[in-house]
Amino acid sequence: MRSNKLHLRVSRIVTLGAIVFAVMASAISYTRTQSAESEAMKKALEQLFSTVQRNAEIAAYLDSTDLAEEVVESLSGNDIVSGVMLSSGNGLIITSSWSDADTEVLSFPLFAPFTAFEQTGEIKIQLNEDLLNSRVLKSALEQMFVLVIQVVVIAILVLILMLRVLTYPIQSIAASLHRIVPGDDNNLRCPKGHEEDEIGNLVNDINKLLESARQTIKQEQYLRNRMENLEKHFRLIFERASAGIFLLNHHFYLNSVNQAFKDIAGIALEERRADKLNIYFPDLFYDSTVVQDLLTEVLRTGKQAACDLRLNALTTGGECWLHCLFSIVKNDEGDNLIEGLVIDITERTFEMERILFESQHDALTQLLNRRAGEQRLNNMLINANRTNSQILLMLIDLDGFKIINDNYGHDAGDKVLIEISRRMQSIIRKEDILIRLGGDEFVIAFPIKEGGNDESELVKSKLQQQLTTEIVLGDGLPVPVGASIGSALYPRDGSDLSTLMVHADTAMYQMKKQRKKPVKKLLLMS
Repeated sequence: MRSNKLHLRVSRIVTLGAIVFAVMASAISYTRTQSAESEAMKKALEQLFSTVQRNAEIAAYLDSTDLAEEVVESLSGNDIVSGVMLSSGNGLIITSSWSDADTEVLSFPLFAPFTAFEQTGEIKIQLNEDLLNSRVLKSALEQMFVLVIQVVVIAILVLILMLRVLTYPIQSIAASLHRIVPGDDNNLRCPKGHEEDEIGNLVNDINKLLESARQTIKQEQYLRNRMENLEKHFRLIFERASAGIFLLNHHFYLNSVNQAFKDIAGIALEERRADKLNIYFPDLFYDSTVVQDLLTEVLRTGKQAACDLRLNALTTGGECWLHCLFSIVKNDEGDNLIEGLVIDITERTFEMERILFESQHDALTQLLNRRAGEQRLNNMLINANRTNSQILLMLIDLDGFKIINDNYGHDAGDKVLIEISRRMQSIIRKEDILIRLGGDEFVIAFPIKEGGNDESELVKSKLQQQLTTEIVLGDGLPVPVGASIGSALYPRDGSDLSTLMVHADTAMYQMKKQRKKPVKKLLLMS
């Protein structure tokens, strides 16, 4: 397996570089040596030629074969000569070891002994290239050997220096770093002799990093402890809060709820507790469509919404009202969720309904009182004006009621008022209005169709029948009752409530003036 240690890698790189350099240097040296040896051998050949030049010129001039052979043999006997050819102008050619191979040839002209400008022949000398190549190769190998020795020495020196200067200090630093536990107060010690170099700078930077890591770990531990405390605190709030807390997904299904919500909303039953994620939140309420529209609007606008909602009686077993607060939150994936808070306001709702009912109704007869009745009448007139319909308003005043109070007491009078109210309620419709103005005065108002005289007469007839029937007190004593009634028709007799009441009141008192004896029957005037 190939080692990846730094000092070995550096040594390999340096050695490889030195080898490449040695090869290149050897190639250059080989070329230079070859050129130098070639020049040296050429000079040697020129010197050899100069020693036999005189004899060679005579042999060429005289065409002397013996002398020419002697010259050729003397030249070819030298190591640096591979072949010799001597030729004269008259056709004499003497050779020795001459080769037709493509080798380097040096040519020397031969001149007449007595005339320096008359060429009588030529001598050619072939260079011994084998000797040249062997000398060059020997010189190159010697240089190569020296370079290899240098490469080996350099590699060993680099390896030793890398070990002492870089590897051992780094190993020492790494070993010390491995012994340091994250978060403790230990620092690295700089190797001796490296305080001012890059190793020292590295140790200082690592110590700064360790200090930063210590501070970060301490901060994270502090934040983690704080988060754990907050988580316990919020879990305590979530699980033990008296208010119901829940989380809905964007399809309005419950994601999570606390125990208070289960108790309030009635989803702690076994079949719901088994898989509470399948609970569709709007189905828990009496009007699921309203809740669904409200949640859709919260998702669309991203605004908070608060309202009072009635729970479905199937989930709670009775009428239950909740005050609900909805708002948008995002999970870690960026999806919109709805968080909610609910408070059971059933008792408060019932109490407010009771207070509202008492503020709008007469305590004795449970009919609308004057203030609430006038508000309802005004609303009826507004609606009649919008729909172009008619309203019949009747003002009723009981006859002989004071006599009953004086003769039989106020308890008997209260019983008469309660019974009269019950009888009038029995003949009116749900949309009609029945008001006790105070004392023994009442108002009935109801819409009639245009030209609906028959309808109004029917109502008057029923009133006559109910109000003229004697009332039996607790001791079995029958008490006669009568009433005077004045009526007004909207919009014929007035366009506002005040005008209609004045018209009906005038008609009623005109009826009272026409009485000639105590009333035992119902008198009607319109």
